[in-house]
Amino acid sequence: MIRSYKHREYLKAAQFVWAAFVFIIHVMPVDRDDIRRFDFPYADKWIHGLLFCVLASLSYMVTSKRRSVTISLVLVFSACIAYGGLLELIQLVYTEERSGDALDWLADASGTIVGLILTKVISDRIILRS
Repeated sequence: MIRSYKHREYLKAAQFVWAAFVFIIHVMPVDRDDIRRFDFPYADKWIHGLLFCVLASLSYMVTSKRRSVTISLVLVFSACIAYGGLLELIQLVYTEERSGDALDWLADASGTIVGLILTKVISDRIILRS
C-alpha cells in the first residue's frame, strides 16, 4: 500500500536537518559537568534512542510513498543502523573526548525500531480514519 504525506519536501528537509543534528551531537566535544545534568540511569542510551527514533520516523515518512511498506521499513532500518554504526566508528577513531560504544549502537537500533513502529501504527490509523 502506498502512503501519501502532505508537504513531502518539508519532511525531507527535516530529515536532513535532523540527521545533521544527530551527527553534530555525536561528534561535538563533551563537557563532563554538562553530562551530570542528565543524572538518571542510562541517560546516554535514552538520548541515543530518542535521536534515532525521530530520525527513523522522519525517514519512513519520506520513503514510504514510492515504495511498499516492507521495503520502506527495511530500507529505513538498514540506513539508520548503518548511520548509527558509522557515527560510533567516527567517535572511536576521530574524537578524543568521545568513544565508540556498541551499547550506544544498540540504543540507536532500539530507537529506530520504536520510531518505525510508532510511525507505522500512527500512519495506519490516520489512513483508516480518512
